[in-house]
Amino acid sequence: MCKHRIGDEQTLWVIHDLTSVSGFLLHLLVAAVLGYAIGFERQWTRHQAGTVTCMMVVVGSFAFTAFGFLLTVPSNTDLTRIPGQIVTGIGFLGAGVILKEGGTIKGLTTAATVWACSAIGILCCLDNVFYAFACSMALVFLHLCFHPLSVWIEKNRRYKKTRYDKLEKMYKISVICRDDQASEVKDGIMQIITAEPNALLHDMETVDMEGDQKKIRAFITTKQNNDALIEKMLSEVGAHDEIIRAGWKVVEDND
Repeated sequence: MCKHRIGDEQTLWVIHDLTSVSGFLLHLLVAAVLGYAIGFERQWTRHQAGTVTCMMVVVGSFAFTAFGFLLTVPSNTDLTRIPGQIVTGIGFLGAGVILKEGGTIKGLTTAATVWACSAIGILCCLDNVFYAFACSMALVFLHLCFHPLSVWIEKNRRYKKTRYDKLEKMYKISVICRDDQASEVKDGIMQIITAEPNALLHDMETVDMEGDQKKIRAFITTKQNNDALIEKMLSEVGAHDEIIRAGWKVVEDND
């Protein structure tokens, strides 16, 4: 495999040939270190896909891609075929960490991180590992700088279903029902809330309680001081025979 050169001098980022034992081990070490760097940032900031997950994805992608270089007859090998299969396979792995809970989808950032880690593992097979290093540092930078910005935008975005000059107010509707009827009750609550044009469902969660009961919590935003609307929706929710007890409260910033 040809060495990458700038002018007549070999760059400092170039490692020994991947097909040699020493070269393979050095490339493998780079893949593990870069995977650890990405995972350390994720774990330090208390997100999913920590050090072990990121290292496994980077090292695994590197190993699959390196196999094409290690075959005894490289001339009969399409080196782009295995990376193409990695991209497809890692998509299924990423889809497994995406969760839909009520009106909220969680795990997209984790899935994107796993997907990007596989690309870094593939780049570690190049003689010049600068490209893998640059992409991994870019990934860490994006998480550190743009993820907090994204959270800030989400918290400060304007309400879309009502007038823009109105402030939001968040409510929590809590409903207790039997365990075997939780799914039906949850669907009914979602239908009532989504049918109301002046309310927006943000999240819904289910909590196990003692006995055969479950508590369903729905977090809703409306125009400021719209308690009457919440009372109206709660009366519709409580009309179902499956409901044991229901109530609501205003969610404060420190809740």
